[in-house]
Amino acid sequence: MSTSSFLSLTNARPLDVHKWSDYSEVNTFVNHIYSLLVGLYGNERINKKHLKVLLLDLYVAWLGDPTLKIMISRNNNSYRSKSRYNEIHIGKKIIDVVDALSDAGLLHQKLGFNDRISGTAFQSRIWPSEELLEYFNKAKFHQFHIHSANTRETIVLKDEDKRPVKNYQDTDQTKRMRQILFDYNNLLDRTHIDIETLDVPVLTIGSGKKKMRLSVNQQDKFVRRIFNNSRWDQGGRFYGGWWQRCPKEYRKRIVFDNILTAEIDFSGLHIVILYAQEGINYWDEVGTDPYLLPSLVDVDPSVDLRASVKLLLLTAINSKDEIKTLRSFRRQARTGSLEKRLTNDQLAKMLEGLRDKHKPIAHRFASAAGIDLMYVDGQITERLIQRFTYHYKCPILTVHDSYIVPYGYDYILRDEMKLAFEAITGMSGAIVEHTTEYYDLLDQEDVNWLESLPFYDLKPPTERHLQELELFRSFKNKPLREDWVSDRTMIY
Repeated sequence: MSTSSFLSLTNARPLDVHKWSDYSEVNTFVNHIYSLLVGLYGNERINKKHLKVLLLDLYVAWLGDPTLKIMISRNNNSYRSKSRYNEIHIGKKIIDVVDALSDAGLLHQKLGFNDRISGTAFQSRIWPSEELLEYFNKAKFHQFHIHSANTRETIVLKDEDKRPVKNYQDTDQTKRMRQILFDYNNLLDRTHIDIETLDVPVLTIGSGKKKMRLSVNQQDKFVRRIFNNSRWDQGGRFYGGWWQRCPKEYRKRIVFDNILTAEIDFSGLHIVILYAQEGINYWDEVGTDPYLLPSLVDVDPSVDLRASVKLLLLTAINSKDEIKTLRSFRRQARTGSLEKRLTNDQLAKMLEGLRDKHKPIAHRFASAAGIDLMYVDGQITERLIQRFTYHYKCPILTVHDSYIVPYGYDYILRDEMKLAFEAITGMSGAIVEHTTEYYDLLDQEDVNWLESLPFYDLKPPTERHLQELELFRSFKNKPLREDWVSDRTMIY
């Protein structure tokens, strides 16, 4: 298989069984495509339901990135139509629908295969044929007529093998968490979240066989909360939304309803939480950069030592033993980098230096503490989501320990992050940092705050962005959030 063919097939994502629409033109479209299929037997209502989900997901994928493929399992055991995570009840019938579309010339299909070079096994890929694309182009509906099922599950519990627990018992706590996410997702759904400078809403990330494409679109904004090991006190982070897979340099260009945003993150969050659990206020009592070690004499001076130390320390906290720590470090280090070439002896000396630097928490190294720390930072994030959803009625995007809000609300966010940290850990003094440097200028009287906005000197919003935003506002019957604009001038 050629490299170009390989890369084409790796640009793929799993089938989203939650895509749905009750719009009349969508139903007319599905009925017409159904009339072109032969050899699809069984209950017509069920057949059309599966066909609708498949066509809508193919349409959304094509609209966001015309080269994107959909991954689909051809194993009947992969489909649990009665699972709480499959509210539309899509079952193995989807395989018959795929084959019927393929037989009718409406779908291309690459059956599951093994790549001889990497030895990796790949699920089957599907994508619309030229004939189906003609139907898509003539369709009398658009992306905002398509949505996730209203009953889509937001609280996911996984077992020790990382498989979703099929039917867990609901409690007052799970109901409370689900309601928060239901309201939060509704707020995200009503907000146009985009990178305004993209002519084509697709980012290319990485290089070689690790190159991937990220579609920036309004269909990928659904957020879930995932717990692990069949326990409600492990994991609990928030996942979902294209921004979580977006590189930091592009996140700076995100806009909400055409309004610029700012991002703030916690400094050394997991290290500071571990110290807090030992009754130590890290920034008051220690106060040094947690990822800074003296230069090691036998390490190439070209190595980014701080970045290596940070990766090693966070890996050590997550790993179960030292051997796995070293293996995981090397696996995560960037391909071809000097850091990836660090020997086990060099990494072991670095780890010894970290134990000496962080004696109060050294016993948590190689203890798999990460899953417990994720529960803590998940609680902090939940509190922030609650505050911004219900009190400020303002969207907030989460990237685990980093948060994005409309520009001007970042000073509110900064205070809320400190309050959330103290409320959850019982320890004050968290340090939070803007990921951009512009905010320091705002305290200077002779600086125009507007001109200090991040990316102020970039090209104006693209025509693609403005047209999509106008369609979004029209469909959602949603005016520009003028209060965001006025509020930030009052803040400063």
